[in-house]
Amino acid sequence: MSSFDLHVSAGSSAPVLSDPLAPYVPSASKPWDAHRVAHLYRRLGFGASLQQIEAGLQLSPSELIDQLLDGAADLGSPDPPYWGGWTMNEYAASSDDEGIRAKMALFWHNHFVTELDVFGCNAYLWDYFSLIHEHAFGNFRIFTREMGKSGAMLSYLNGNDSVAGNPNENYARELMELFTMGEGNGYSQQDIVEMSRALTGWRANDYLCTPPYFDPARHDSGPKTIFGQTANFNYTTAHNLIFSARATQVSHFIAGKLYKHFVANKLDNEVVSGLAQTFRNNNWELMPVIKQLIKSEHFFEESFINARLKNPLESMLCILKSAGVASSQVPDNWWSALFYWSNLLGQEIFNPPNVAGWKQHHAWLNESTLTLRWSYSGAFAYFLTTDNAIRDNLRAMAQALTNDSSDPDLIVRALTMFFTGQTLDPVHHEAAVINFKAYIPENYYEDGLWNLYWDYAANQIVNYLYYLVKLPEFQLT
Repeated sequence: MSSFDLHVSAGSSAPVLSDPLAPYVPSASKPWDAHRVAHLYRRLGFGASLQQIEAGLQLSPSELIDQLLDGAADLGSPDPPYWGGWTMNEYAASSDDEGIRAKMALFWHNHFVTELDVFGCNAYLWDYFSLIHEHAFGNFRIFTREMGKSGAMLSYLNGNDSVAGNPNENYARELMELFTMGEGNGYSQQDIVEMSRALTGWRANDYLCTPPYFDPARHDSGPKTIFGQTANFNYTTAHNLIFSARATQVSHFIAGKLYKHFVANKLDNEVVSGLAQTFRNNNWELMPVIKQLIKSEHFFEESFINARLKNPLESMLCILKSAGVASSQVPDNWWSALFYWSNLLGQEIFNPPNVAGWKQHHAWLNESTLTLRWSYSGAFAYFLTTDNAIRDNLRAMAQALTNDSSDPDLIVRALTMFFTGQTLDPVHHEAAVINFKAYIPENYYEDGLWNLYWDYAANQIVNYLYYLVKLPEFQLT
């Protein structure tokens, strides 16, 4: 019997913890089981296969978290595509670790927002893409400083138009409001004006797609007064000032965003304050903050499992990840469909709606996107039947989850817990069983003639998934 079958949702509010950021210690009431390993994988990445979950159970929570996060952070920079460094001359002459780090890079894409439709240069896009992967778990102060000098950001927020005597305030405003401190949190309009003067001189020509550079002749070298301090601030020292003069604001704002990403949309102020202190104590290194949160008792509380709505990418990718589909098994046209459908659901990669990014959580769902989500998730469930190796793996997964049971009721319960981390109420469970059993005469079940070795069993699992993706339980992660 799989450990997925043994879990029953507590259905009660989380107990009050004396120290919510204390490391999670498995206990009888809060065991280190497949349910919590799956929760860990869903929050860090896009889910996990049964094999990954079983392997995770062989490690302690701390060992597994270290393995996953350190492995993601140690990945080298992504390999550049052939077009990654093109200038416009090369355009004219030419025809034409998916996983935990990718999930973290997606978080930073929605923090340091740029829009390809605005800057329109593939070389800048690649540099931006590389930055959010390279610094995803690194030093946030360095990350912020390097992002502001990128061609994508200089073009998007008009830093390339900011010159001595005529500074552009766009980037200076968003640097404080959206990227470091939070709206109205410790800065004034005059601070924005003075900050914009300090940031003058950096240039990026998105028309020619040439590399960004610093032009001293365009930099305002006069004294500036920012946060009440007067000095000849330049690009680097002005960025550093934010982290020294407004350390409390920065640490709380970023810790809060990490909390919403990994735990729940409603902040726990005690936990956020503890994370903020860790952030400051570690000189703006992100990994100690992330590990403290993910390893905590708080993170593994039952009330936070399935407490967030899936974003559009998660609603489709989780099916592939849970079914153990390797990226190499997915044809290019399906990857194209994934990103196109994500766009129709409101999450167009590299083109968030504005500098504030996607609103997320409840904003992902409305009368239109919900029905489309059902269709697109169902399409990815159908994909599981298009390859014999994937079909065989799907059937083997069901056998492993149920100890090779031939009881449709037990199989559906196990599959539901595996794909959603939840149980269904009786009426929906019964309907899920009916969908699973469809197209097979009832007497085959009654007489013991049917089992998961049937070739059609994989299609039955997909029939069940068609129903499951329409339920509220599937939309949560």
